[in-house]
Amino acid sequence: MFFKRKDLGRVYVIRMLLLDGTVVHKVGMTHSDRATDRFFEILRSWFNTFRYVPASRLRLDHECENPEAIEKFMHKVLKEYKYSPGKPVQGHTEMFAGVDEVRLIHFLSNTDKAIKGVSDNHYKILGKLLAG
Repeated sequence: MFFKRKDLGRVYVIRMLLLDGTVVHKVGMTHSDRATDRFFEILRSWFNTFRYVPASRLRLDHECENPEAIEKFMHKVLKEYKYSPGKPVQGHTEMFAGVDEVRLIHFLSNTDKAIKGVSDNHYKILGKLLAG
């Protein structure tokens, strides 16, 4: 009998360059075998809403355990850098501007489990370390 482990998945980072020059990073997770499926869903949603597709690249596709916990952790860390595109598109609550891409990718590439017991102050400090 075939079954899929729900504790395994992928954490990904998509870099989007908007028409006004703003660089936005979408930090998300998927249980798909590859993040490219989710990448194209997001771009299709963006096109359907705004009638253009921002220059975008899948910058990280990292297989890990408990991707939901890691995603939730990263969203808390990056809370102060949240970006809203103005209209709802797929993943619009998981977009951030002003983030240092190299630091973000390095951190996520080396994170296989969400860090527990982190205070709100520590989230802010880590967020500042990942800021551009």
